[in-house]
Amino acid sequence: MLKKQENKLMNNKSSAIIIPKWFKEINRSPQSYMREMFKTLAFLKMKEYERELQPFKEKYKISFEEFEKKVKSQKKENFEIWDDYLVWKGLHLARQKWLKRYEKN
Repeated sequence: MLKKQENKLMNNKSSAIIIPKWFKEINRSPQSYMREMFKTLAFLKMKEYERELQPFKEKYKISFEEFEKKVKSQKKENFEIWDDYLVWKGLHLARQKWLKRYEKN
């Protein structure tokens, strides 16, 4: 039953949020508070991807852009490096997406 309610709320673009009475003590509008919360969530998600990127930066000691050039210019394919490239690229793109969301907010 709870899952149905959650899905209904997620699919309904005009869902109402009930603001607790104590919120008045914060002295901010609910809209500005929610905007700040969304910005914080985007920042935390971006940092999460940064932590996941760190092992690749440490392993190869170069930036993703440099690594990508190196991988694409190789004559012979190295499967370990190619696998690292695919994972690193996915993490890099995800971090970029959350960075844009953070900066946009």
